[in-house]
Amino acid sequence: MTARRHGVAVLGEPSAHVSDVGLVEVWRARCEPGATGDYVSLDPRLFIVLEPLDAEVALTGRAGEAASRGRSASFVPAGEPVRLSVQGATTIRHLDLHFDASRIGPVAGLRDVSVSVPRLMFVDERVQRMARLLEAACARAGDGPGLYGDDLVVALIAAALTGGDPGARRSLLSDRQLSLSVDFIEANCARTIRLHELAELTGLTESYFSHAFKAATGTPPHRWQRQAQVRRAKDMLSRTSVSLTEVAFASGFSDQPHLTRVFKSATGKTPAAWRAGQR
Repeated sequence: MTARRHGVAVLGEPSAHVSDVGLVEVWRARCEPGATGDYVSLDPRLFIVLEPLDAEVALTGRAGEAASRGRSASFVPAGEPVRLSVQGATTIRHLDLHFDASRIGPVAGLRDVSVSVPRLMFVDERVQRMARLLEAACARAGDGPGLYGDDLVVALIAAALTGGDPGARRSLLSDRQLSLSVDFIEANCARTIRLHELAELTGLTESYFSHAFKAATGTPPHRWQRQAQVRRAKDMLSRTSVSLTEVAFASGFSDQPHLTRVFKSATGKTPAAWRAGQR
């Protein structure tokens, strides 16, 4: 991305997560009154303001201009110039996600959405929730979000581009409950996870948890687990030379044909073809 800033000072280094889908960076910047920034990204980009601001901030692009002092999200298509302008002094903590649309894979509703249409400074609680979880994952000590960060990336993109789900406003899952849930699914994705385990983990009934999880993420718990299994299979395929049968068992599939069916549905390629492409 190219950037020209005036009156904008970056505070520290960003925390980041790099995956085969895209690049996530969480930044903090101090803006002086009248500060401006001109940005162009070679890839589609999500710009998500993570906390309320002390002054109004505006974004101007082909779609016009939008301004806000609150949490917001913006989608900027590849190659689209956008200008940030600040009315007064404020600190901005924001998440930037640059992604490759061709690598997202099948996501419900996403094929009907054009990645060439900008959306500036819209408000969506699901987008904010996914962004907060991804920010927390990027800030972890050690090797960061790991595989489950990729699932958060895809969930964030889907929430932002498909316009979210009104049901998300009815979700009473706290950030802690949601974080506990997705962490648990990632750690145990290779075995059968019962709904009652997740319900007990969060202190909710099974029915309530199931509806609240889907409202918060756009994905039922069992589908989130299946995505985690595919991510684990990808990791093994790229890092090791073990057989596809071993990959299948280690990532929670019943056998190699089961892995192949699910993997091809999720990625468009068989595990063998995907491994060959990585090499």
